[in-house]
Amino acid sequence: MNVVKANGEIVPFDANKIKRSLIRVKAKPKIIDRVIEAVKGEIYDGIPTSELYRIVFKKLKKLQRGIAGKYNLKKALMDLGPTGYPFEKFIAAIWQVDGFRVTTGQMVKGACVSHEVDVVAEKGEQHEFVECKHHSFRGNVCSVKNTLYFYARFLDLEKRQLAKSIQTAKKYKGWLVTNIRFTSDAITYGTCVGLGLLSWDFPRRESLRERIDKAGLHPITCLTSLSNKQKKQLLEKEITLCRDLGIKPEVLRQIGIRDEKAKLVLEEASAICGMTAKI
Repeated sequence: MNVVKANGEIVPFDANKIKRSLIRVKAKPKIIDRVIEAVKGEIYDGIPTSELYRIVFKKLKKLQRGIAGKYNLKKALMDLGPTGYPFEKFIAAIWQVDGFRVTTGQMVKGACVSHEVDVVAEKGEQHEFVECKHHSFRGNVCSVKNTLYFYARFLDLEKRQLAKSIQTAKKYKGWLVTNIRFTSDAITYGTCVGLGLLSWDFPRRESLRERIDKAGLHPITCLTSLSNKQKKQLLEKEITLCRDLGIKPEVLRQIGIRDEKAKLVLEEASAICGMTAKI
């Protein structure tokens, strides 16, 4: 059996890849076995990876919603659109967990021109400018053109900041963050010039996916108990993370979710990110 990836590449079907992805989201062995059985019962030669994902997700949703929500992470990040603003807020939350003071959507003067910076993060003498590249479709990649463009912007920003105080102890760093993957050239160039790079699968052991799982920073778009309309309503109220519902559970009532339905949503959110809340 062959599988067709989003970029058109054809690869052999490997059940162990599905198993590893389920282990990563802490699915129980019995659940993993049942999911694999479901996949083997529906797979056909030339099946798209998107269809494989649908089969796995559908089965997980029936067996254990919290695990389904975690497994849904890649799509959930893509659903932080169509504008990039929710993704910027989401990335800002990751920097906050690391102790930074953050602002989003700021106009910052460079040596030559002003730049809109998606996330400005400060912690002590460390100042970081973060460019967020959000994509809503599988198969897209973040190319070397993106790293070239952002590095030029960062140099302009850094030049002015350093000129403001020649003897400053402040340190500046630029970050390019995306919910998809970097090309090899983008990684080579970005690493060479000293940019911070963060993508779905880079850097190894500290990728976006791994940082989200470690810190429990799953977006509310992971929740399978909410409709797309309800997720959009929560994003409009600046509820970006599952754990935000633990802080403001009353926001569910504000969008018409009450009683048993609200309890179901909070239970799923708790299973995904570990927060606790009561209606």
